[in-house]
Amino acid sequence: MILIHRRTLCCALAGAAFFGPALSRISHAEQADRFAGFPPIGKHRQPERTAPVITSDGVTDVLRPAWTRAVTDLGGWPSLFRFKKDIYLAFYHGDGHRYKTLESTDRLKTYRSRDEGKTWTEIPSCPANDPNKFQGTPEFLAVGDKLFCYDFNASRQTQVRVSTDGETWSEAQDCYKAPFYFWGVMHDPVSGMFWCPPHAIPNKGTSKERQIHLINSKDGIHWDFVSLVAPFTNASESTLRFEPDRTMSIIIRRKYGKTCNVAVAKPPYREWKLRELPVIAEGEHFVEIGGQAFVGSRASYRGKDERVLTGPDVFDKRKSYSTIYRWTPDRQLVEWAVMDSMGDCSYPHLVETPNEVLCLYYSQHENGMCKAYLCSYDKQAFLKKN
Repeated sequence: MILIHRRTLCCALAGAAFFGPALSRISHAEQADRFAGFPPIGKHRQPERTAPVITSDGVTDVLRPAWTRAVTDLGGWPSLFRFKKDIYLAFYHGDGHRYKTLESTDRLKTYRSRDEGKTWTEIPSCPANDPNKFQGTPEFLAVGDKLFCYDFNASRQTQVRVSTDGETWSEAQDCYKAPFYFWGVMHDPVSGMFWCPPHAIPNKGTSKERQIHLINSKDGIHWDFVSLVAPFTNASESTLRFEPDRTMSIIIRRKYGKTCNVAVAKPPYREWKLRELPVIAEGEHFVEIGGQAFVGSRASYRGKDERVLTGPDVFDKRKSYSTIYRWTPDRQLVEWAVMDSMGDCSYPHLVETPNEVLCLYYSQHENGMCKAYLCSYDKQAFLKKN
């Protein structure tokens, strides 16, 4: 394991392990135990960072992780969630948008922690809906004693599987209609309903058929159309949140764009007001921590650090990195915390523990390969950044 001081951590992409003060209070044996259940790293990929500067180094006035560590030599599109008090961690074992590469399995890898993220054990993964198709990380949703797993099949039909133990799964059942991909699916305890703003993916590019629907369900399997939220030709991942007065807000990704949109409607959620925000939201999800709302997302660098601006474009010219926004009461996205990241990255998920905020995301190395990373923020610092 590599020990790194906090002043170095702010500019480090964690190929192997970066520990700040939060883990310096933990013994070497406990450090080894924490990551012993994950695959060995540095076996197929160079574990050390070779780029002197990564995109997230140039971001200022944000909280940075206490530690960051790769959980795999190759991985993308991760997911982190609680089910029956345990924490589950899953990632697609492939190279991000380049899919299967070298030693990858082209399938999910899933791990479970029964001790608040201190140790992890690999468990059977939810099976792919089509064995001949690569398996990106699905949307997982835990509701009571059931865990739902939503994913496309080869015909662009979203299907759901259900588990009661996190390891054995039902047969896949069709949900809603093709080609709508379930993203941001959630359960609302007030209405007792499942809700989702799925986006249509008729092809890989922009299309007049791309749009966002609002749908709901009583059982998470059979879904009904509620309204058309947005017909943008580059509409993509969207996530929703109920406000205290039952107003609904939906953050909409504008694929290939430089901005995102927020759609707002009051019950019965049929008339939407749209406005644009001057930041991107990609791979985004809402999470509530300590009475505040946050959004994990990809971001585009907007600073003036010449080291970042003149650095290589390893994914796109927007200089992407991964971030956590705070969602304000007036529906703004304010940058709050950053992850060590660059290139093809993001899709972060956050889970709160008694003392930490754990974040799972993926990031691309300058050599073009993607890895999944786990990092931690001190919870007290996270909730009181300013």
